[in-house]
This record gives sequence, structure tokens and C-alpha cells, in this order.
Amino acid sequence: MVSQKIVLVWIALALLLGGGLPLLSASAQTKNGSTGVVVPLYTYPTDHSWASLIKIRQSYPSVPIIAIINPNNGVGSSKDSNYVSGIKSLQNSGIVVLGYVYTGYGSRSASLVEAQMKNYKNWYGVNGIFFDEMSSSGSKLSYYKGLAKFANSLGLTMTMGNPGTNMASSLIGVFSNLCIYENPGMPKTGEINAYSSYGKQGFSYIAYGVNSLPSQSVIMGTTTYVGYLYITNLGGSNPYNGLPSYLSNEVATLAS
Repeated sequence: MVSQKIVLVWIALALLLGGGLPLLSASAQTKNGSTGVVVPLYTYPTDHSWASLIKIRQSYPSVPIIAIINPNNGVGSSKDSNYVSGIKSLQNSGIVVLGYVYTGYGSRSASLVEAQMKNYKNWYGVNGIFFDEMSSSGSKLSYYKGLAKFANSLGLTMTMGNPGTNMASSLIGVFSNLCIYENPGMPKTGEINAYSSYGKQGFSYIAYGVNSLPSQSVIMGTTTYVGYLYITNLGGSNPYNGLPSYLSNEVATLAS
């Protein structure tokens, strides 16, 4: 566990040098048992949602925040200066940034996925990768192990896979974190507690179409099983084209 004294020294050094808040790894941020938020930030960097997320981070610095960026269903075909500056602002506030790639449930060419990872690293200096459309089958274990190894070779230390449901136990630990629920409505306990014996830091959930923020007791009840969560009132075909209206209260609940 990182001691409070060391963290304060890091912050002081960063401020003296004119930088932003120091960036702890996502795993280090949640080792003390806290639960953070993972935000699919699929808006453009000039959208107010980016500045709003930074403000929330500054208001509740004890809550770890991961932002997943998605320029064009992946890294896109060329470097975008707005993403360069936007990502740097997120990171300077202490937000961990992951680049979105999809894996086609293990059917997409590994070389194509690796090329996107390289560009995310070289163009934007992201902290890690979010692997969407992850297969839940153990038959794809070697495929995902290869992607994880390649990400680590690039220094992309935070990796998150998204099967969106329960998966073969052999896949646990391949990535830093696995999203085990991505569905409309809040998860039932039975949908997120299957891996409690492994500890909560390696798991997360995403609940969309939740009209009003659940009570503190409901939210905190789910934090027993996950290291990260995201609840949004947005729904429809794209529930990630903005931030939930209650995100500040959501993060405040976790801070409490």
C-alpha cells in the first residue's frame, strides 16, 4: 500500500515542478479497498464533458477515475492534436486514460489490435488499453494473453477487458481488470459476485439506462465485488455520448 506521506510528497513535488497531480497506477489506487469509476468518455475532447470530468476529479481526489477514450471506434487513422492536449489534461488531473480497441470476441487479427496499441502509445501516451468485445470463452486465452503481453511491452500497464458478463475462470488475471457486467439497469448481486474469492480489484461493471442514481446503500453494496463501476442515466443506441447527469453525486457517494 502506498503510504499517505509518500503520496503527499509526490503531490508537493509535482506542484513545485509546475506539473499536474502525480498519476498512481490504477491498481495502486484501489489496493486500499476503495472503488473508483471507469468512464467511457466517447465524446470529443472539446466537448464540455472532458472538462466536467476533470472538475469532478479535482473535487473528489480520493476516488480513482479511469477514462476510456475512443477517437474513431479505435485509435483512428491519424493523430489528433485535440486528443493530445485533452488526454494530457486528464492525466494531469490524476485520471488514468485507456485507449479503446475492439477484439471481435477473439476473431479480430491480433496484429491489427497491436498496431492500434502502438499508435495509442506513440500518438497519445495513454496509460493503458480497454479491450472491448472480449470473448468470455477460455478457448481464447492464448489470444488475450498475447495482447496483454504486447501491451505490457509498450509500457501500457493498465489493461481492461470487457466481456460484459461472467466468463471462464481461466481468463481471470489476463488483464488488470475485467468488466463482468455491461447492461441496462443495476446489476443484481448474483451477476457480479461470482469472483469474490479473487478480490474485487480485478473486476468492474457498467450499468446504463439507470434513470436516477441508486441509494448510497445500493451503490456501496456493489462495491464489495468490484474495483471500478460506472452508472449512467443515458441509454439508447449509444449511452456513452455524454456524462450521466448525476456523475458528481455518484463519485461523491464513493468518496463517502
